[in-house]
Amino acid sequence: MHNLKLPFAIASLLFLFSTALAEEIVRDGWIDRNKNGEMDPYENPELSVDERVADLIGRMNMDEKTAQMGTIYGHKRVLKTTHPTEDWKKRVWKDGIGNIDEHANGVREVMDMTGHSEHADLLNLIQRWFIEETRLGIPVDFTNEGIRGLCHTLASNFPSQLGIGATWDRDLVRQIGEITGSEAKALGYTNIYSPILDVVRDPRWGRTIECYGESPYLVGELGKQQTLGLQSQGVASTVKHFAAYSTPHGGRDGRARTDPQIPFRDMHEILLHPFEKVFTEANPKGAMSSYNTYDGVPVTGSRYFLNELLRDTYGFRGYVVSDSGAVSRLHAQHEVASDFEEAIAQAVNAGLNVRTNFKKAEDFVIPLRKVVADGRISEETINSRVADVLRVKFELGLFDEPFVDPDAAPGKIHTDANEAATLRAAREAMVLLKNDGVLPLSLDECGTLLVTGPAADDASPMISRYGPGTSDVITPLQGIKRLVGDQAKVIHSEGVAYYDETFPGSGILPQPPNKEEQAKLDEAIAAAEQADVIVCVMGDNDDTVGESRSRTDLNLPGHQHLLIQEMVKTGKPVVVVLMIGRAASVNWIQEHANGILVSWHGGEKVGQAVAETVFGENNPGGKLPITFPKTVGQIPLAVPHRNGAWSKQEARHDPNGWGTTRVLGPLYYFGYGLSYTTFEYSDLEISPTKTDANTEITVTCKVTNTGDRDGDAVVQLYVKDVVASVAPYEQVLRGFERVGLSAGESKTVRFTLTPKRDLKMLNRDNDWVVEPGRFEIMVSDCSGDDGVRLKGEIEITP
Repeated sequence: MHNLKLPFAIASLLFLFSTALAEEIVRDGWIDRNKNGEMDPYENPELSVDERVADLIGRMNMDEKTAQMGTIYGHKRVLKTTHPTEDWKKRVWKDGIGNIDEHANGVREVMDMTGHSEHADLLNLIQRWFIEETRLGIPVDFTNEGIRGLCHTLASNFPSQLGIGATWDRDLVRQIGEITGSEAKALGYTNIYSPILDVVRDPRWGRTIECYGESPYLVGELGKQQTLGLQSQGVASTVKHFAAYSTPHGGRDGRARTDPQIPFRDMHEILLHPFEKVFTEANPKGAMSSYNTYDGVPVTGSRYFLNELLRDTYGFRGYVVSDSGAVSRLHAQHEVASDFEEAIAQAVNAGLNVRTNFKKAEDFVIPLRKVVADGRISEETINSRVADVLRVKFELGLFDEPFVDPDAAPGKIHTDANEAATLRAAREAMVLLKNDGVLPLSLDECGTLLVTGPAADDASPMISRYGPGTSDVITPLQGIKRLVGDQAKVIHSEGVAYYDETFPGSGILPQPPNKEEQAKLDEAIAAAEQADVIVCVMGDNDDTVGESRSRTDLNLPGHQHLLIQEMVKTGKPVVVVLMIGRAASVNWIQEHANGILVSWHGGEKVGQAVAETVFGENNPGGKLPITFPKTVGQIPLAVPHRNGAWSKQEARHDPNGWGTTRVLGPLYYFGYGLSYTTFEYSDLEISPTKTDANTEITVTCKVTNTGDRDGDAVVQLYVKDVVASVAPYEQVLRGFERVGLSAGESKTVRFTLTPKRDLKMLNRDNDWVVEPGRFEIMVSDCSGDDGVRLKGEIEITP
């Protein structure tokens, strides 16, 4: 329905300018990009990438080199036209360009050229323009977002990354990456800004919803699979946000994305762990440098981050693109540069390859040329930065096979198989937090069902700025109605909005509902009188969570708690579904509701997954990827944490004082999640139990479904260093497997620990070492002592 038809004139133009290049350019097995009639080394597919890059660099003038460090921001984001025009020959990209970002992708309902065939045709046409109309015919890299599925009209729409984190399913994430990459490739995109490898340490942070979770191991494992999946389809994965981005002071967002509150050692062991894993094990071709400082130094102007760590330590050989305003912020926000030109010099000398921002390409490329002419950036440095960009373009095959098949695109976007994957993801993301026996509901017994709450019939939270721009979303109300059919009566009343008139002030100074808010609440109360069972669908929308949407409290915003309280007053069974994008302090709900499910922002099939889970057709097997504090006052409260960080106060006989003044423990632990069945763990075996740091260690156990329903267990392996030169973490996740089990079935789960990877730490000299000594091994169904099901020990010898 969104395949908009082109005017006849443009359609004719696309027909005439097919993907076929001019005859004098196309040769037998190669493309004569510089139009000289000879196969130059950079045009020769038989040579190595490094040989081709070196040859091309040697042919480029400085205008052509600096053009490769710029971005054309896409149509109606910055670029005024969809198609090449005569004006293009007057713009800086007459000399080429590094990439074109988010072109005609349908973001914010800019619907020009978003039909799938016409879009592939358009990008082919633009690629052809750069081959034919620039001196050296260097292709362009088409970049786009893709953290919930591809950012394009009617692409496959998956849950938020936090929801995907709740699945704890590597195979699923690999499939999501493959689907996102395949759909991107079909439409002509060549580089996808995904995955996000930030580790959440403060859920007040607005971008919590965009992250896989708080455990560096979980984030790294899932991020690795997303990267591998994307790049298996012939597109680049650009990971973000490098680095130390996710711990802003106080969880603040917006212009306050700076001053991360984390020590050097924790930064490396927690925040950088996923980046190290993904860079060294999945080899992404791109990295996005973040806005923030670390220890007062902006990352985008830091040689330490962009060269010493990224390239020298992690072996990165792709290109670094700036998060949109990261370069200008060196001057305008962080005030470490006297002007924009000095900011450019700092960033490029530090290791930046391409500046991307919601600005004209000229705004960067022209002052960059001036800075080079002034001698503040050497030609050697420019050559190195441009070589990285060209290397990626060669590796993507853009010099040899620059076009895609427009006719094939519709058959590759949102296929039946891809749609099935979005449903699988929504189902696996469901987390059961409480069940007093009311769940699953019985169709034969539920009578009249009231579905209430602001998220009950709202599709908008499933449409992300960083995912598909439009999508046919099934809301929870729709999903329940479809599943119930004529077997029960379903009624609906919204009850309350996501937030009230005085939000966010109501977070610290609650106000009673105003006249209009009370009227909506009264409608829900009246509807509840007719119901036998009540399902309250509560949570967040784009106004309360997401980029630049930090919070000062973790309660459900507005009058959502009040609605649930009124529903509980009826004495009827109340099931709460939390469609949230961060941890929520739902203490009253935990105490008084009969059942609690978390659906997250579950993508296009969220409503079907909610309905199937409420009525027992889907047995929830997801686990929390973040800790839920009881109150915002407990933050920081995340795993892993140093030994004793969550300890209680002493009640008596402590020479330094004692007391019981503090609320202890989280509301729900990281890794927590219930099921409609039960699981038993047994037969722990560790081999060897004593070895040196060069030997792999195998841990196995048996998990049995002891209930009468099929279900998924998420078996979690934690490690604790018993004594170390630096205070150790209490529990470090070092393995997990999501295991499907039929009722009564048993399976053996196997983990492999590699000491130099899984037991390493930064010692007092900030050297990575594996210290000899004892390590506790814990097989658990969630973090925390109460989650441990089996326990053993190993010893690492000198």
